[in-house]
Order: sequence, then C-alpha cells, then structure tokens
Amino acid sequence: MIGPAKSKSFDVVDSADGCDLLVGSGPTAPAAAARHHVPLIWDGEAPGDGIAVWGASPAGLALAMATREADPHLVAVAHPDIEVGPATRTTRFPDPIGRLETRDGLLGGMPVALARSPNEFAACLATGVKRRVTVLDHGAFLSGVALGAGVAVANGTGRPVWESALPYLEAATEMGLIMAESN
Repeated sequence: MIGPAKSKSFDVVDSADGCDLLVGSGPTAPAAAARHHVPLIWDGEAPGDGIAVWGASPAGLALAMATREADPHLVAVAHPDIEVGPATRTTRFPDPIGRLETRDGLLGGMPVALARSPNEFAACLATGVKRRVTVLDHGAFLSGVALGAGVAVANGTGRPVWESALPYLEAATEMGLIMAESN
C-alpha cells in the first residue's frame, strides 16, 4: 500500500519503486498510477494510458462469465453501490437479493443490466440458452476479488478482463468466489 495511510495488514511504502503493477479503484486511480509510472489494474469502464487491465469490477466479472456461454442473452449485476436509474426490465437474482428492477448499462460497449441490491449482498448473473451462471457474495468482497483477479490477466497490453475470461474467472474462484450454475 502506498502511504501516507496506516495499515495493520499491509506494509505501507512511500513510492511504487519496484512494483510491477498497481491495483486501484475509482476515478482517481489512473492519475495516481500515472504519477508512479506503474501500469494499473482498474475497475473503471474504459481503457486509457497506463491502464493494463480495466473493467475489473462486478460488471466485468459478469461479462467474463457471459463469454463462457454459447449464446448469452442476459448479463446482469446487482450491487449495493450501483446507482438507481430508470428501470427497463425485471431480473431475478438469487436470494437474498431476489427480483429487482434493472436498468440498461454498458461496459466497454457491452450491455449489462444493472440494479441496486437491497442489502449488503451482490450478484453477477450470466444467462445463456442452456444454463444460468451466478456469483453471489458480500458486495465489498465481490468487488475486491473482481478487482484483484485482474492481476491474472495483465500481459503488457491494455485489455478488459473479459478478453481473458478463463484465467480471470479462475483467479476469482481461487480468491474465494463461488460460481453456481443451473439449467
């Protein structure tokens, strides 16, 4: 962790010297990574200078799940941090989230149905012709794993996580996310 923060769990350093990658969240992360001259793993919605991997978020995770389906027809995310917007459909997420009004969103030009979770849980959903794949976990944990798993797909060229879906999803499950499928 780059200081001046204090942490009981991580070493706090003054600079990114010797770091191969930075993992950052939010709109200020690209500028911070640029100041340190280190490529960024980012949860942001678009590529940019110095960004090694982008879309490392619950929506990016859902898109990665959808790339593994033969004919995905719904990619959706419910998360407590998603802003409420005009509803375009109703989507059924696993309990304890349930049925929610979703709004249409885009991540990297790819459609994603977005909903605000009514509690602290989050879910990623990819529905294809033959099956439905879901991840359900605490919202903050799911977001952290989705971001951290982006490190697994950094290769020196800027790319979204779903372009390397299998290694990204493998890293996310190794970090503790569990995917369930139903027919």
